[in-house]
Amino acid sequence: ERKLGGDPELSERGKRYLPKLKKFFDDEKEIGAVNEKTKLFTSTLKRSVETAKVIDIGAKPASFKILDELDAGVCDNMTMDEVEKKYPAEWQARLTDKLKYRFPMGESYIDLVHRIEPIIFTIERSKEPVIVVRFFDFNTRHLYPLLGESYCSVEMHLWLFHEEAIA
Repeated sequence: ERKLGGDPELSERGKRYLPKLKKFFDDEKEIGAVNEKTKLFTSTLKRSVETAKVIDIGAKPASFKILDELDAGVCDNMTMDEVEKKYPAEWQARLTDKLKYRFPMGESYIDLVHRIEPIIFTIERSKEPVIVVRFFDFNTRHLYPLLGESYCSVEMHLWLFHEEAIA
């Protein structure tokens, strides 16, 4: 069962996918869609950093904590079933209002939206393509409005943002 937060290594499925991802970006580099001026952003989580290493476009990856998943505080690395059993009152509070619910010593989805605003502004202002490597959660879904019709969705939720996608 999926756990909240944590910082696991890339899964076996993810490792099997890396050659396809590398080929995709090698092809993009060959046609000039990406180059050393492309911005390559990752979360600080191991699996995102490891994934970004195969994107050989001449751009050095920049890792940002603001791209990390929701901070589940004391519930980090627990399954939802574990949270429900260990913290029944917290579980009920979360069910009542998931958007505003803040994990003990963690953050709410509202907090997370405010946390990712700076990276959204950076993407919006970029004159060069931007590649964001991270894994899907609420944080990632907030990047969707920037995509419009001009995005490349790659498995594991990696996107190539072109200026036209946010113009």
